[in-house]
Amino acid sequence: MTTQDEEARRVRSYLLSQGEKYAFTKLWPRLISARLEVIAAANGVNQQQADFTFAPEEWSIAEVLHHVLTSSARVAETIEAIANGNEPPARVIDPPRESATLGISELREQLTKDALAWCALTERLPTSPNLEVTAPHPIFGELHAGGFYLFQRVHDLDHVGQINKNKNAPGYPQD
Repeated sequence: MTTQDEEARRVRSYLLSQGEKYAFTKLWPRLISARLEVIAAANGVNQQQADFTFAPEEWSIAEVLHHVLTSSARVAETIEAIANGNEPPARVIDPPRESATLGISELREQLTKDALAWCALTERLPTSPNLEVTAPHPIFGELHAGGFYLFQRVHDLDHVGQINKNKNAPGYPQD
C-alpha cells in the first residue's frame, strides 16, 4: 500500500518525465481525451442531478465542473507563461470548492469551449518550451510547462471519477 506522499511523488515523476520527453502536440491527444471524458460524464445530466450531493463534504457535479473550468483556465495561463520563459501568474492553480455560477447546460457548453481553447493554446506554445522556469503546484510541487500540460489530463480524469461517484451514489436522482 502506498502513502499519499508516495503517490504524489510517482505522479510528479510521470508529469515531469513525460512533459520533458514529448512535445505539446504529442501530449495533446492524452489531454483532450481526458477532457472528452469529462464532457461525456456531464452529458445527459439534468440540473437536479448536477446539484445533487450525497454527503455535505462531497462536491456536486455542478461544483466539479465549475472547478474543472476555473482550474483549467489557470493551468493554461500558467503553461503559456512558463513555456515562454516568463514568470507564472501569482494565483492558486487548483481552487477550493465553490458553488457553480452557471447551470448545467452552460457548464457543458463552457467545457466544450475550453477544450477548443486547449487546441488553440497547443498551437501557440513553443516547439521547444522553456523547462527551467517552473510554477508551484500544491500537491506535486514545482512543475515545468510540460508537467503542467500533462497535469491537466490527470486533473480531468480525477474529476471524471468524482462525477461518476455522484452518479453511483444512493439517492442520485433518476430522470
